[in-house]
Amino acid sequence: MRMTGAFIVIALLACAAPGRSAAQTLGPRDVLGRATAQKEEPKSSAEAAQIAAAASAASLYLEQAVDPSEYVLGPGDELIVSVVGPDSRTFVAVVLPEGDVFLPEIGAVKADGLTLDAFRASLAETISRHFRNVDLYCYLKTPARLRVFVTGEVEKPGAVEASGVERVTDAIAKAGGATISGSSRLVTVERGGELVGVDLQRFLKMGDFKNNPYLRSGDRIHVPPKGRYATIFGEVKKPGWYEILEHETILDLLDIAGGFTTDALGDSVVLARVQPNGSVRSRTVPAASFGETLVDKDEVGVFSRFKYRKFVYAEGAIQRTGRIYLAENEGLAELLVRAGGFTADADLAAAYVGKRSGGVIQLNLRDYLPPNAAKNLLLDDGDVLAIPRVPKTVTVGGEVNDPGEFEYMGDLTIVQYIGLAGGPTKEGSVNRVVVYSKDGSARNVSRDDLPNRGDVIVVKRGYSRILADVFRGVLSAGTLVVSILILTTNN
Repeated sequence: MRMTGAFIVIALLACAAPGRSAAQTLGPRDVLGRATAQKEEPKSSAEAAQIAAAASAASLYLEQAVDPSEYVLGPGDELIVSVVGPDSRTFVAVVLPEGDVFLPEIGAVKADGLTLDAFRASLAETISRHFRNVDLYCYLKTPARLRVFVTGEVEKPGAVEASGVERVTDAIAKAGGATISGSSRLVTVERGGELVGVDLQRFLKMGDFKNNPYLRSGDRIHVPPKGRYATIFGEVKKPGWYEILEHETILDLLDIAGGFTTDALGDSVVLARVQPNGSVRSRTVPAASFGETLVDKDEVGVFSRFKYRKFVYAEGAIQRTGRIYLAENEGLAELLVRAGGFTADADLAAAYVGKRSGGVIQLNLRDYLPPNAAKNLLLDDGDVLAIPRVPKTVTVGGEVNDPGEFEYMGDLTIVQYIGLAGGPTKEGSVNRVVVYSKDGSARNVSRDDLPNRGDVIVVKRGYSRILADVFRGVLSAGTLVVSILILTTNN
């Protein structure tokens, strides 16, 4: 018995040897491949490939030759099987609804769920039990038509028709494509009771076909809403907005964005992160810390290594935020003019410059205002100028009934803010109030004073309550002493 040791890649794209004639074909009434056969001997192992290619080339457009080690057979797939030997024959075999292929004179051979390579091996082993001195060739003629389901954030959710050589992206496209809020990284495919995660962004950006698998009949593809995202700009090949997964890092984002350009300064990046109170904090992250995990709405900036393109980042209560390019030897005073000045809620006394080299310089920007700036500060490439906003609230706490933050209104007094907080408790007194400024300093005030933005008003316990507690303490102590004396006398 002689069997072929290698099976040829699918007939769809195989090359046939010149000068070969058509192999044996079977008539439509012949179930077992005998009654209506018109025989003609195959003359080469490429002949079956030629037949399959001619049969299907006009009906499918493939991204590449189907990989027989990946393509999984299922009901509806059409195969061409050629047995070359003393009684050679070639016939079309279809994977039946129950998952088997029925072959003349052989019977049923399981195909559903097997790769094309695995089925070839199984078929070769089966035929070897029935025939001697034959060569076997088996090719995919026509992929099955499949019915898959696409749900979630797509334009036309529901069932779509596809083929076994199409992928998840093809099914989503047939469902009208993802909506503007649809995720490309959290897509799931439910198959055979198992849920498989698919990261289409990695496929689209990096050509990773593992994240865009072939379709199988009955697949349920779900496109959820977008999750976290981060922005990367500067000297990367593909700057922009990217959805990020949980636990992904700065290094992952750089990878998705195509990596650094040739102009990039790869020893550090600037990371801007939204704080719990809504403010944005920027800092320099060295290359050794690119493994830092990203959070939602992070922004990553990549420096240029050219001096003539150096810039600083401006953020907060300034008219022009983001990247501002620097002129040679330009200082902070000149930059403030080009940045267009401040917004009305700028806290000039709390500004700072975060140095790319590390460290923070606290500033009072009133000292740097033109035209007669008392100071100037030379800025370096990658520095961050941050100008906080003056808080728009006044906080009331201590001995009040409803402590919390309240909108700052310039004409309200201390006692009126205490009233907004539900008034003092039975223990509290409006005549014992301390106010803490946003810089942490404390000051004693009267009930009719006006607080400043960001102040914290603390209502303390009244003197009468304190004296009452002292009296109760003394009384309790006296009672204890008397009790001890009585007990001692009785003994």
